[in-house]
Amino acid sequence: MNRKTKGLLILLLAYITAFAAGFATYRILDGSIHLYLNLFIADAVATVVTWLFGVIFKSASVYDPYWSVQTPVIMLSLMIGLQHFSPGAILFLVFILFWAVRLTGNFIRGFHDITYVDWRYRMLREKTGPFFQLVNLCGICMFPTVVVYLASLPAFTYIIDGYNFTPWNLIGLFVMFGGTMLELISDRQMKSFIKTRKDRSEIIRTGLWKYSRHPNYLGEILFWYGVALVYLLPDFSHYMYLGGALLNHLMFLFISVPMAERNMAKYKTNFEQYKKEVRMFLPIKKA
Repeated sequence: MNRKTKGLLILLLAYITAFAAGFATYRILDGSIHLYLNLFIADAVATVVTWLFGVIFKSASVYDPYWSVQTPVIMLSLMIGLQHFSPGAILFLVFILFWAVRLTGNFIRGFHDITYVDWRYRMLREKTGPFFQLVNLCGICMFPTVVVYLASLPAFTYIIDGYNFTPWNLIGLFVMFGGTMLELISDRQMKSFIKTRKDRSEIIRTGLWKYSRHPNYLGEILFWYGVALVYLLPDFSHYMYLGGALLNHLMFLFISVPMAERNMAKYKTNFEQYKKEVRMFLPIKKA
């Protein structure tokens, strides 16, 4: 058994254990507290179990796939538990699964073994020292769980409230699909560039990356706005459900992008000039 296969089996065990713990928590609390709070607590328990596996195997990256499997698992569980299998609910789940499979597949392709640690986590470990595991739990694991949970609430509510398909849903589904395709295309263009570049100091200036510094992040942002729109467009009086997608947007704008660009500025040639010439998200040429 090679190291990648062994590592993936460990991750599979971690996630089976995490979701079993989450499901058990949900069943224990069922009926005693509000459904949404119950779902969140179960989600948080699963996150803690995932974090513990990361501590045991000394890799904060154990949490990385959680971002993409959290929403479809909860959504499918709700559909089964509430017996809501309307055409709209099934279509909604299909588009979420398309996004989840792409993101999880992208992680698996880049995964080498369980010892892999993302550069961001190494940087945080160096900065936080003995407090790293606390930062790991709260910042690397729990914060993204909260963001994705809030961004997923429109999908969960669609199932819980028994919504049926309307033509308005197509607009949200189109935005979800467009965001996922933007991620898929930009990731493939980046992988192709990495294979052909002469040096890591080079900056990609082809395809979607010609006019956007982070087209993959833009795709992720659009996807979650699409999730919100599927639920909101038939009745925008529940506009507060845009909050999760907005929080996700702000996370990329003020945390993910600045962190990534500070790191790239260390080794990318003329990076500051590049930032002046290319927009952060929208792939539109600057005037």
